[in-house]
Amino acid sequence: MNLYNKWREHLKENNMTYFEHLIFAFFYGASCLLAGFYLIIHAFLPCFFPTAGSDLVTKLSKIFNKF
Repeated sequence: MNLYNKWREHLKENNMTYFEHLIFAFFYGASCLLAGFYLIIHAFLPCFFPTAGSDLVTKLSKIFNKF
C-alpha cells in the first residue's frame, strides 16, 4: 500500500476530511506540547503548575478514548 492510500484509509477510518484531521491533530498536538511545557516548569519549580500537566494528559486521554 502506498503512502497516499494509507493517508486516505486513515482519514476514512476516522471519518474526517483532510482539513478536519489537520485541525484536530494540530490542536491536540499543541495541547500535548503545552502539557509538556507545564511539566518541565513543574520539574524545576514544583510550586508551579502542580496538576496542570496531568490534568491536560487526563483530558486528552478521555478525548482519545472516545475515538
